[in-house]
Amino acid sequence: MVKRRSLPWAPNCVPDMRRQWCNALDTLVERQSAALAEPSDASGEGARRLQRLQAKLAESLSQMSAEADAIKSASLFWVSRDMVDVALDAAGSLPEWTPAIAAPAPAGVLCWAKPAGSVPWNALSSTDPTEVPWDGLWWWFRPDGVLQLQPLSRLAKNPALIAPYEVSSPLWATNPTLMVQPLIPRTAEVAGAADASPLVSVIGAAWLLMGQPTVTATRVFDDTPRSRSEEPAAAPRNPDRVSIIELRRPMSPPREHDGSSADRKYRHRWWVGGHWRQQACGPNHADRRPKWIAPYVKGPDDAPLKTDRVHVWRR
Repeated sequence: MVKRRSLPWAPNCVPDMRRQWCNALDTLVERQSAALAEPSDASGEGARRLQRLQAKLAESLSQMSAEADAIKSASLFWVSRDMVDVALDAAGSLPEWTPAIAAPAPAGVLCWAKPAGSVPWNALSSTDPTEVPWDGLWWWFRPDGVLQLQPLSRLAKNPALIAPYEVSSPLWATNPTLMVQPLIPRTAEVAGAADASPLVSVIGAAWLLMGQPTVTATRVFDDTPRSRSEEPAAAPRNPDRVSIIELRRPMSPPREHDGSSADRKYRHRWWVGGHWRQQACGPNHADRRPKWIAPYVKGPDDAPLKTDRVHVWRR
């Protein structure tokens, strides 16, 4: 038997990773559904208890099937290594934001080029680790209007962790499953509330940065063959196209006092660190969307640079 080689962790492999993951989910649902349909000779209280368990399992399988369908049609994203760093850095100061405004797609699968941290693993064995690398996430707006967010892990160093499920997949969902009301501004992280989640801040920062062309550049990997005469606009959406999110170089600094003003003269230049500003958006400019201001150098061009505190724009 020839052992299947693992897929490289690269943007062009995301569609295949998604397919293998969905195949594993379908297999799991089919196997559990078949077991659910098997007759039982239980009676009395045992039969009633079994019926309750079967109803709960049937509901869980229905939800898993709906999630698998959402994943199959989800938009695919790959976040470059530099952008992972920027998202993690920006998440620490992310102000109030609204998920419905920031989300780049109704359903999406996003892969970090390098782990964005660690997430809890639901250990089934005493030898299982309690945490695994956070290699990506998937989300969807459920039929009930709730936004579901879930971290993903490659399990590259622990492929045996999904062995109890009797499936094989290069990606697998981990904990926690986060349920967010998408139209309600996210304030828990800013306020330090009990239900705050650092994962939500990282996801929000990544989404907001992805939609800001002054910070990111997006190119699309799409291996769909097209004839030369075919118009791109006429081509159907390819579910396997991957949006690759990369970091732009710093833009020119905002035009402010540069030392030429008679009422204030600067004698040096200094670094202004990256920070968020709330930008009006939506109907009647009633909504707010955080905008990331990239680090830049402020002060007269001919003045010496003050280097006692430098905020580095990772590139």
